[in-house]
Amino acid sequence: MKIVTAVQKPILLAMGFLFFILSSFCFSQTAVTAQTAPQRIASLNICIDQLLWELVPHERLVSISYLTANPMWSPIAAQVKGIPLNHGLAEEIVPLKPDVIFAGEFDAPDAIALLERLGHPVTRLPLPRKLEDINTQILQLGELVGATAKALSITQKSSAQVAELQAANKTQQPLTAFWYSSNGVVIGDGTLEHELMLLAGLRNLAAERGMFGFNQLDLELLLSSKPQVLIIEEGNAEAFSLAREYLAHPALANAGFKIVRLPAGLSGCAASVLGDVAIALKQELAK
Repeated sequence: MKIVTAVQKPILLAMGFLFFILSSFCFSQTAVTAQTAPQRIASLNICIDQLLWELVPHERLVSISYLTANPMWSPIAAQVKGIPLNHGLAEEIVPLKPDVIFAGEFDAPDAIALLERLGHPVTRLPLPRKLEDINTQILQLGELVGATAKALSITQKSSAQVAELQAANKTQQPLTAFWYSSNGVVIGDGTLEHELMLLAGLRNLAAERGMFGFNQLDLELLLSSKPQVLIIEEGNAEAFSLAREYLAHPALANAGFKIVRLPAGLSGCAASVLGDVAIALKQELAK
């Protein structure tokens, strides 16, 4: 049996007391973190709304963008009924006394300036410009609302789905493709869509033409390029009459290339739909 000397005993007591203090401090820090997570959350941005819907209990959302309640723009429109809506106006937000207000990079500058003058700081989240930015945004938002573990789970799932897309087409010969948006717009280099096309083993003909971002392309030029694949977001096909006219054109309908239809939202709210789009693209290309 080990004997504790008179010299060792005070040291052990001091160490025990220190351990107790440190344990209490760590516990209190965790408790404070849980307690100080914002309970009344307002958002001026449809994309942030969709992430918050996944991250926090819905009763903590005191206001969301009116666009989030519009099924033309939002996949969760039917689910958000009853939650107060805002149109990006300060007078809609202030009476709700939110603990935190979120906005996108380009949302309502006048309203945000007024809110901040009235003592209501607004947290702006930058627009994701690359695939890696999406996970960064989700994790940042999760940390701000006290939902770090949930945010990590979402990013891990999304990353796995993107990896599945890349693995499925790694050994195949690249197919030529256009990502076709509303109003006859094709999507070129410097976009999330372009990155996904490369991961899917596709050659983006818009990027090969030197196009950057979003560009309108005449139907005749699109047909003369003879893409093997035409990617269309379903929401665009349903919501915009001009895009539907393009898609219904006899020349396009009889062109003979593969039309891949994807869930809507990547161009608008990439963070909330990336995984779904990646899986749908993998499945459609496998047909």
